[in-house]
Amino acid sequence: MFLNNIKNFIKKNIWYINNPKDSKRIQAKILGIKLTLPKKLASKQFIAKQNYPYEAGTNTDIPKVMERNQALEILLNSQKSLARFGDGEFNLIFGNNLPFQNYSKELADRLKYILQTDDESVMTGIPNNFGNLDHYRDDAVDFWRKYHYRNRQNIYTLLNFNKQYYDAEISRPYISANDRSYCGEYFKKFKQLWENKDIVFVEGKASRLGYQNDLFSNAKSIKRIICPPQNAWTKYPEILAACNTLPKNTLFILALGPTATVLAYDLCKSEYRALDLGHIDIEYEWFLMKADKKVPIKNKYVNEAKKGRIITELQDANYLKEIYKNFAH
Repeated sequence: MFLNNIKNFIKKNIWYINNPKDSKRIQAKILGIKLTLPKKLASKQFIAKQNYPYEAGTNTDIPKVMERNQALEILLNSQKSLARFGDGEFNLIFGNNLPFQNYSKELADRLKYILQTDDESVMTGIPNNFGNLDHYRDDAVDFWRKYHYRNRQNIYTLLNFNKQYYDAEISRPYISANDRSYCGEYFKKFKQLWENKDIVFVEGKASRLGYQNDLFSNAKSIKRIICPPQNAWTKYPEILAACNTLPKNTLFILALGPTATVLAYDLCKSEYRALDLGHIDIEYEWFLMKADKKVPIKNKYVNEAKKGRIITELQDANYLKEIYKNFAH
């Protein structure tokens, strides 16, 4: 009974922390009783304390990340491409499978190269949360504190600390933001990127960027390259080849997880402009509906929402006309 009480207390008051380099089960001795715990443990309060020096600025060992408004100005006033990294891309590099993309050494190696390259033609985005977290809502603060406690040092081995990075959440201005009052103007400014442009979406089967909203209504034309909703990297050669058949003045908008990160870089090297803007359409949908949490969107795949990973078939004639290539059969 006493041992069970201890176990129950631990389950209620302790966070379980995965360390990619330490998969061993650890032993804890409580009053002389050997208790086997499933993973390395740390309390929520302990994690916050460990991250505090970075948040407060007393530990300045953080990468250079330009905040999203400044980064957007650079995109608006240049022809640079954008490749983004989030927790999913980092997790994949660490050897983990994602819900929609299995680990691939080739993909992981490409991602690591893009993180470290000095090439300035591509803006490389990483999360702007290695330091202060005041711009986040409480749930996002808790997530990133926990994530950095588990992964900060491993991520630091991947980064080029002489490189200027840009906020990877440039395309995610709404759902995790502490201040949402600027989002309307922010999206209006974002739309200038594709005004009167011929754009091509490279997206997962049910991402359906811009479908039934006006986010891309000011584009000159829209084509779609539809990719597998799972493990898109397995079709990468075909996807890249299809992109390379299009005119050089095409603006590519990518929403394809880690595959999009690599594709943005490769298209830039082929003299296209490619913007990896995963989640921007979903963030816009949440903004329009004034959502307070991540919720499903009708007819769209929402990886982060409960019941949002349902892929529905779409027979809309106008949408189907936009499809240039389909690799999701």
